[in-house]
Amino acid sequence: MNWKLTPMTFKLNMKKHLLFIFLVLVLSPLLVSGQQDSPVIIGKDRELFVDQHLVESLENAEITLHHPEDKGKVLDFDKPWEGAFSAYVTIIEEDGFFRAYYRGVPTAGKDGNSDEVTCYAESRDGIHWEKPDLGIYEIEGSKNNNVILANEAPVTHNFSPFLDSNPAAKPNEKLKALGGTSKSGLVAFVSADGKNWKKVREEAVFTQGVFDSQNVSFWSEEEQVYVCYFRSWTGKGYNGFRSVSRTTSEAELLLSAGILCAHVA
Repeated sequence: MNWKLTPMTFKLNMKKHLLFIFLVLVLSPLLVSGQQDSPVIIGKDRELFVDQHLVESLENAEITLHHPEDKGKVLDFDKPWEGAFSAYVTIIEEDGFFRAYYRGVPTAGKDGNSDEVTCYAESRDGIHWEKPDLGIYEIEGSKNNNVILANEAPVTHNFSPFLDSNPAAKPNEKLKALGGTSKSGLVAFVSADGKNWKKVREEAVFTQGVFDSQNVSFWSEEEQVYVCYFRSWTGKGYNGFRSVSRTTSEAELLLSAGILCAHVA
């Protein structure tokens, strides 16, 4: 069927188009105004003021991007069992006292190799650090060292502690930690003093990830669960995109299936 455009139909179509444009021009400001008058509900969420999306107006104030200042080096990896390949530093503050945990390994090697140890340092201001001789493990023929975990590969590749803020946590397990690679899964440890650590069990508490990074855990007061953010890949093994996933546990650190959070380019 062929349609023929007559002068009458052309005028009718033009009137419809003009009416539509008029309504858009008149109603759009009203719709936008209505949206601006309605507050954005953020609940208990913490929000960064990176733009004016959450700011109705500013008076004698402005949004400024502040830059970090380099205050110099505060912690050297200068022990023979530490060195250039030390990494994955975790800082824990409790009542003004700071603890630092990090991997010590002087030479490059495969993730989770037997030369990797977990080192410890402490500070009362977060600036001046000391490495106490703990006398726990013998390293290079001596127990005069700051090593809190050794002979536990591959857990010592990325041993990452946290202070358990769960009110139901046992006093002798107030510090907890996860460590391991895809070969072992994440293995859980507990400690009363942050220096002497005990393995929760031989089996891993979570295995559904690659874990080739620092896997961060904590007690979520808002959710009333333990949360772990861990390294994963979108494909099998190391294929696809490097990603960050999330898993939770209601009881201790027996983690459940992970949920993909984001891809890391």
